[in-house]
Amino acid sequence: MADSGVLVPESVSRDQGIGDVLRRPPFSLLLIGQTLSQLGDKLHHMALIALVGAGATANTGGMELAKLSVVFTMPVILFGPVAGALVDRWDKRITMIVCDSLRATIVASIPWLYSTTQHLWIVYAVAFLVFLLGLFFNSAKMALIPELVERDQLLAANAALTSIGRVATVVGIVGGGLLIGWTIWREFGWSDYAAGFYLDAISYLVSVLTLVVVSILTVAHDRQTPRVAETTVVHPVKRSPSDIVGGVRTTFGLIRKDDSLRFAFGSVILLAAFASTVYVVMTASVQTVMGMGTQGVGYLGGLLAVGLIIGSLAMGTIGRSWNKRHTIMLSVSLVGGLMVLASVFYRFSLFAPVAVMGGAVLGPIMVSQDTLLHEGAPSNGRGLIFSTRDLVLGAAFMTCALLVGATVWVLGTAGFREPYRLALGVAGVLICVAGLVGEASILRHTRKRSARE
Repeated sequence: MADSGVLVPESVSRDQGIGDVLRRPPFSLLLIGQTLSQLGDKLHHMALIALVGAGATANTGGMELAKLSVVFTMPVILFGPVAGALVDRWDKRITMIVCDSLRATIVASIPWLYSTTQHLWIVYAVAFLVFLLGLFFNSAKMALIPELVERDQLLAANAALTSIGRVATVVGIVGGGLLIGWTIWREFGWSDYAAGFYLDAISYLVSVLTLVVVSILTVAHDRQTPRVAETTVVHPVKRSPSDIVGGVRTTFGLIRKDDSLRFAFGSVILLAAFASTVYVVMTASVQTVMGMGTQGVGYLGGLLAVGLIIGSLAMGTIGRSWNKRHTIMLSVSLVGGLMVLASVFYRFSLFAPVAVMGGAVLGPIMVSQDTLLHEGAPSNGRGLIFSTRDLVLGAAFMTCALLVGATVWVLGTAGFREPYRLALGVAGVLICVAGLVGEASILRHTRKRSARE
């Protein structure tokens, strides 16, 4: 049953777990393709962090990472809803194949472009295109999921995507950090970040081959076992620019009116605040302040991904009956508390367990958000809903990252001894309070509705 109100009990079928959705060939094959693509995403990001970190100092590292956050969030801000509207009109499998083919080609050219021009701006420009293609890829992937599983399997499907997909995150971040740090690449005349970009391109090519097989086998499977048509009325889709603009306007109107969608989008902003703070503060702290370089960032990111796997699997098994709204708000509060803890004991030995615990708490948040959006989105507008989600997430992430990066720079310039530590603690307190206020609001709304009934 959709989580349309705080008083509506959730009745998730007990026999529709992760194992059930993994036994559906179309979904399991999609999972393979998106996992390989996520591997490429993380390798690409680690190579960019290595390149930026090579020229940053302890005081400017946070601001440089904030600038990088602009590069990978601007595609979503500028083209998010439009990308979703277009994806809803295209064949989603072909869209994913084309996106990863182009990403493989573009990423492989980055080392040559930088060595030829010796300008970082060209790298940022090309990276912008890579992240723009990633926007189309992710919108197509999320819009395709409800076509591959039944409605009562959506939470389990999202849990599987989040948990198993994070295996690629572990390999991409930890393995990327280790591979980038290898001195063997110098024998080939490559810099450390150049090796990261080349490995990234290879992962995208493997993803393309897998998705081609996925497309072929899925089409064959659909012919043998046709799905029952959804009850939602799907109107003919126009392809004019005015229709796309109208679709975007309609989507924002739907989000404002639908309580479930509005709640999910509000929680996305809180998630962005956490993610941006961790990205700027903890990454710069580990890479420059603690002197552990890109490998240290890789270890920390891998531990976070391990926690995400644990949390997502828990949500897809024992957490299937949990109320998604309470799960999100309580988890946000716990995340803020962990940030405060990390600021109090400001050292890598504590960052490691906090990263695992933080990931375990983030998993249920992400699974619950995706499921709320799947349940509330119209069948012919899922791509637009998820690209709009990416727009909100990207805008909030970029804004918070720039704010945190500038704050750290100001504190450092003003003479504060540990600006990163202070920024982490203050952000943690604010996020924890926001989660508790949100939970209190849900409980208050519940009591009011109970009193009326």
